[in-house]
Amino acid sequence: MQAVRGFRERTFSSLRIRNYRLYVLGQGISLSGTWMQTIAQGLLVLRLTGSGTALGIVVALQTLPILLFGPWGGVIADRFPKRRILYVTQVASAVLALGLGLLIATDLIELWMLYGLALALGLVNTIDNPTRQTFVLELVGREELSNAVSLNSTQINLARVIGPALAGGLVATVGLAACFLVNGLSFLAVILVLRRMRAEELRPAPIVARAKGQLAEGFRYVRATPLVFNTLVMMAIIGTFTYEFQVILPLFSEFTFGDGESGYAAMTAAMGVGAVVGGLVTAGRRGGGPA
Repeated sequence: MQAVRGFRERTFSSLRIRNYRLYVLGQGISLSGTWMQTIAQGLLVLRLTGSGTALGIVVALQTLPILLFGPWGGVIADRFPKRRILYVTQVASAVLALGLGLLIATDLIELWMLYGLALALGLVNTIDNPTRQTFVLELVGREELSNAVSLNSTQINLARVIGPALAGGLVATVGLAACFLVNGLSFLAVILVLRRMRAEELRPAPIVARAKGQLAEGFRYVRATPLVFNTLVMMAIIGTFTYEFQVILPLFSEFTFGDGESGYAAMTAAMGVGAVVGGLVTAGRRGGGPA
């Protein structure tokens, strides 16, 4: 019993911090909405075109800005207060999701609009992703960073279970537009928890002043640090060869198995189940965060 209690305390130790608990709550709602939109987006492209190529282009447009401009997104995250950046990115993401939902609901949606909105969302994520990741350090400090990162990973995968399950039901009963509209509203959860955080309990990193060669310095650091460099190479390989599921799964569900939204939602949710267990085990391991 004592061992179980100890494991539980280690696994969820960062949740003792009030600001981080709020962040987890808002993130959980928002991420579930994002996965709902991911399911609906794949189905929407196939219903508009029936083309796997078009689906691949939409996914590529959403991820290409991160590939091309990701380092600059990190620089922006270093130069401005992170909570302020997150306010802007949440509002921008909400506007894009709500706009797309309204276009679908009014039958005005066309493929080129979906391309444009996917690219715009990718640009927002270029800034939002590094800001979210570094904001966790301001919430919990270095002593709880390792645990918080593991719980974040678990939360993302838990949302991958919840979001698709909700999306499958919504698409079947209400329609595709509902998933985009609900996702747009879900960003309000993050905005609300950001407002309720106690600023005096944050541990903000010093704002990095603009200076020549900052980006080049970052690249030199990565190249000179084997742990960071090898991790990035590994993630590049994994991302290239395994993250095409956003294209493959809807095609399998629609054309191979004939299950439509229910099959796609179920397959996506199944991917998250094992990852949730793995994330909790990692969070419960002994050891501190990075030095």
